[in-house]
Amino acid sequence: MSSLDDNTQAWGIVELMGHKVVAGLVSKSEMLGKPMLRVDVPATSVFPEFTQFYGETAIYCVTFVSEQVARLTAEQTKLNPVSVYVPELITKEKVNEIIQQYEERIKRLRALPEPGEETDG
Repeated sequence: MSSLDDNTQAWGIVELMGHKVVAGLVSKSEMLGKPMLRVDVPATSVFPEFTQFYGETAIYCVTFVSEQVARLTAEQTKLNPVSVYVPELITKEKVNEIIQQYEERIKRLRALPEPGEETDG
């Protein structure tokens, strides 16, 4: 298999910018009036099957392979279908505790003599 014609599906490994690898059933698609590469990723031991779409500028390489190789690659990569960044949140109590620590530190620093001041010692 060398390329995809309209309405054709083929098993493949897709390499994307950012060193991401996706393996599955590859086909042409259109979304929002733009041509897209659709990849139907088979279920793995960690994640259920899912579908993702990629624009041409994200694609570095597409290698057409057998179904067995695509499925093995999908299992090996165990790609998470949804990657979400959720920052670690702290409670208001923790924020108040941190503020209090800084206020105490500022008081201690203000109590120190100025550089060059004589101290009894």
